[in-house]
Amino acid sequence: MKRAWMIGAAAALVAGLAAPAHAAERPWRLMDAPFGLWPQSGLTDVTALGPQDVWAAGFEGHGCVEVPITGGVPLRFCSSNAIVRKWNGSSWENRNPPGLWNMKVRDLGSSPSGDVWLSGEKDNGAYLAHWDGSGWSRVTPPEPCESATNLQVAPVGDAVWASNGCLARWQNGTWTTYDTDFYVHTIHPVSDTELWARGTDLPFRDVIARWDGGTWVEADVPEGYTYLLAAGPQGVLLGGPTKTELMLGTGGTWTAIPKPPSSGGGYHVAEDGSLWSADDPDGPGARFYRFDGQTWQSTPMPALARTGIGDLDRGGFDFTGIPGTNGAMVAVGTAEGGGPLAMTNLP
Repeated sequence: MKRAWMIGAAAALVAGLAAPAHAAERPWRLMDAPFGLWPQSGLTDVTALGPQDVWAAGFEGHGCVEVPITGGVPLRFCSSNAIVRKWNGSSWENRNPPGLWNMKVRDLGSSPSGDVWLSGEKDNGAYLAHWDGSGWSRVTPPEPCESATNLQVAPVGDAVWASNGCLARWQNGTWTTYDTDFYVHTIHPVSDTELWARGTDLPFRDVIARWDGGTWVEADVPEGYTYLLAAGPQGVLLGGPTKTELMLGTGGTWTAIPKPPSSGGGYHVAEDGSLWSADDPDGPGARFYRFDGQTWQSTPMPALARTGIGDLDRGGFDFTGIPGTNGAMVAVGTAEGGGPLAMTNLP
C-alpha cells in the first residue's frame, strides 16, 4: 500500500527550495561562442562545474550526400565531427577527446568531483570518454552497452551511470551491469546516494524509478504522476498525463505547484535549488522561466536556437545551472542560421 504523502502542506519549504535570492530576474545575454569551428556547426549539450568551468559539446562540418536509387527514394548519408569546448571564464578552450571524427554527441555530464563524461554514436555503436581533471581517456562500454547508439550518462562522484540501451555503472575502472523489469532512459542524481530514473515498461507504461543503494525499484510517488521531468541537488519534479499541476518533492514531502506557461525546452533543477523551464527555443518570443515559490517569472531569450535533430537540419539546445553563482544559468544551442550559440544570465 502506498504510504500517505504530505502534499500541499509545505508551501514555505517549496518557496525556500525553488526561490533562492533573486532581487530581480537576471536578464539573459549572449556570451561569446566557440570560434574556429568548421562550417555547418553548432552546440547541443552543456554541463557546468563553476563559472570558469563550463563544458559544451556539439558538432562541426555537418554534410550530407544523396545516392540516387532507380525507381526509389534516394539514399542519404550524413556525417559530422563532434567537438568539446570548455569556457574558462573569458574564452573557450579546445577540449576534444580522442576519436571525435565522424561521431554524433549524445550526452555530456559532470559531477562535483570534477569528472566530465561524454557519450556519442560512432561506427554504429556506443562511444564513451572520461575527463578526470587533467585529461581524456576513452572508456570501453560493457558488452550490453556496445550497440547503444543513444547512450545517456549520469556522473555521480567518481562513478558514472550509463542508460538508454543498457544499464551499467562504472567505478574505479570496472563496469557493473544491472537487470531491471523496466527500460531505463535517463538517470537524474539528487545526491551521490539518491538517484532517480525515467523509464518505460510494456505495454507502454511510464515508470519512475529510484536507486535504493543496491537495486532499482519503482518509486513511491503521488498517484497519477508518471513523468520524471527533472531532478537535482534539492528537488524532484514530476508531471502526469491528466494533471494540471506539477509535483515538486524534497525529503519525502511533495507539494503541488503550477505549470509554467510553456516547457518545450525542458526543465532543470539547478544546484542552488532553483527550478527552471524554457520555451521551445526556435519559436518567436521564446523565454526562460524561473519558479519563485509561487509563480513562474519569465525572461526573454536573447536569441533563438535551431533544434532540428534530423540529418538535414542538425541543431540542438540545452541549459543548466552554474554551481557557485547563486542561481546563474548557461544555455547553448545552434543559431538559426547555423553556428554555435551560447547564452547566460551570469552578470
